[in-house]
Amino acid sequence: MTRLVAGLVALLIFSVSLPAQATVPEADVIYVWESGGLTPETLGRIEEVADRYGASVSVEHRGTIQLLSVARGDEPVQSAPDGYVIPMAALALDPTDSRSVVGSAVSAALERGEVVMGRSSARLRGAMVGDVVTFTGWDSSTQKLPIGAIVADNRVRSAELIFSIETAERFGFSRPSSVTLGGFADRSALYRDLEVTFVGEFVGIDPDPGRGVDDVLSDIAAKRQFGEFAYRLTGPGDKIRIDPEWVAVNIVTVNLPILGTFKCHRSMLPYLEHALDEAIDAGLGSVIDPVDFQRAGGCYNARLIRGGDKGGAISRHSWGIAVDFNPSTNRYGGAVVMDPRLAEIFHKWGFAWGGGWVYPDGGHFEWTRLPASIVDT
Repeated sequence: MTRLVAGLVALLIFSVSLPAQATVPEADVIYVWESGGLTPETLGRIEEVADRYGASVSVEHRGTIQLLSVARGDEPVQSAPDGYVIPMAALALDPTDSRSVVGSAVSAALERGEVVMGRSSARLRGAMVGDVVTFTGWDSSTQKLPIGAIVADNRVRSAELIFSIETAERFGFSRPSSVTLGGFADRSALYRDLEVTFVGEFVGIDPDPGRGVDDVLSDIAAKRQFGEFAYRLTGPGDKIRIDPEWVAVNIVTVNLPILGTFKCHRSMLPYLEHALDEAIDAGLGSVIDPVDFQRAGGCYNARLIRGGDKGGAISRHSWGIAVDFNPSTNRYGGAVVMDPRLAEIFHKWGFAWGGGWVYPDGGHFEWTRLPASIVDT
């Protein structure tokens, strides 16, 4: 079986010295997105608000692309195991509208019909400009595109593969998910207007993505910290099968207080243990229903993200870095009844909580960062 040349060895999160990456200042922008994809109605309302402030509107398409290989001439740089593909977070945008955000070199590569790769993703697999990426399009066709540029992750909010909308349409990749607003004179007024327009709706207005306590890891950040895996669909529904060699290295069976026996990622385990111990010490052990956890919650669960059109995104349960408590009473998109004191403890140990999301998931806790006490030492 052909092996993943890079990225299959788990990266223990105990090693906090990740490769340094120069940051690139971004244009002054506001991101607006809608859970499950951007509807024409929502886009129209965003454009109406943007017009009042002279703001530009650039539509972004997001979803998951299935990578088959990266090659340099006749030599493979990375190949998925036979029968498997590698999930890649993909972004399609208009290179002209987005030039101020992504930069002229990236825009030029997209205009030539080439693919652009995020810097962390390129490092993970050893890819270089000029390498050829082979992947499966959303229309099931096999596509080959040269890498025209490698861009800092913050330029494209940690997307791994970036296409022009025109190129993406050729292989069926179309999922409007968010817009970038730029060129405005009054940020505060525009932001307030958007908030009033979409109050009570599942629309996110994000002036500073990636900085909130409940913001989750991007796909490439999850890969850097927990390892990149290959997978294959197992049929209708959301279940996937992950390369068993990755599973053998990274997923362990544990038995913890309150929860009982289950599987999770070995590198996330210490932080989950600490959070549970502190919950017990605080008298909050009874907040978690162990029967519901075993029946409908759990941790490691190889599947896609559920709930509407998620563009084939991989659930963090597939990495074994998320736990669902009391899912029967904290349904995805429903009322949040989780005790906030438990959320506070899990925040302390590096977990994001779904209770504060635009589309709430009150029982979902997902590891995202090292606790401040560890970072400071």
